[in-house]
Amino acid sequence: MQEQTDPRQIALFPELSKHASIPSITTLPAFDKALSNLIKISDMGAFIELKIGGLERLYTLNIQELDIPTDFIKKDISTIPFSVHLFPNDFRNELKKKSYEVKSFFTAPNSFRTSFGYFLYRSHFSMWKLYLEKMNKSIKETLYSDLGRGNYANYFLAHFKEGYDYLKSIAGVVAPWEFDDEIDIKKIQFRRSEMHDNQLTISSLKPTEVSYPFDLLIYKTNHIPISLKDYVENIQISSIFKSIHLEYLANKKITSIDDIKQLVKNV
Repeated sequence: MQEQTDPRQIALFPELSKHASIPSITTLPAFDKALSNLIKISDMGAFIELKIGGLERLYTLNIQELDIPTDFIKKDISTIPFSVHLFPNDFRNELKKKSYEVKSFFTAPNSFRTSFGYFLYRSHFSMWKLYLEKMNKSIKETLYSDLGRGNYANYFLAHFKEGYDYLKSIAGVVAPWEFDDEIDIKKIQFRRSEMHDNQLTISSLKPTEVSYPFDLLIYKTNHIPISLKDYVENIQISSIFKSIHLEYLANKKITSIDDIKQLVKNV
């Protein structure tokens, strides 16, 4: 038998454990009380962690982290990492508004905030489920409308070229790199596919190769979808129901929402 150790795990039989310091409920009455409190909490609602992923996309170029010979880089170049966002600032603000719109569901009558999200009252579970489905659909439809007709492709190409031009601007006269003035989506797609098929990583790239800046940008933007469809379909708006460990409930009395609020403050 292999013992699973977790600093948050409660041992019902601590005398069998090799780790004397792990928390434990040593009596069945204490366990019954903790379990009863957990059931009461579940009757009133659930802890929810809201996750909105995929809306914001960016990459960062940090010269200090790259294995580039120092004489390949111009002197007195700033060592501050250079970050490039997929979308311009005004559109990113619109995306933030979408995130706030999702969170606007949670109000004082149906929930309260916690350190990792919200405690949603059980009476609003079905409403939250429908709202989440509605917002997922609404945001994706809006993005298809705003970024269609080639707009997304233009944003992608612009943010790729911004990093490419940055590398061009810091390249020293000794650097053997060649820079292409006519980069397009097809070239990026083709090279990305090649690097994927050959399982190339950033450590595989050689700064002495003439194509290093282009290949580096391919690697750095690899996590960003090239097509609008892939971008939109990778957006995830989801809620994760969280539980609370019994160790926090053994010596508590949970009978109301106020008790849960006080419990969260002390956890």
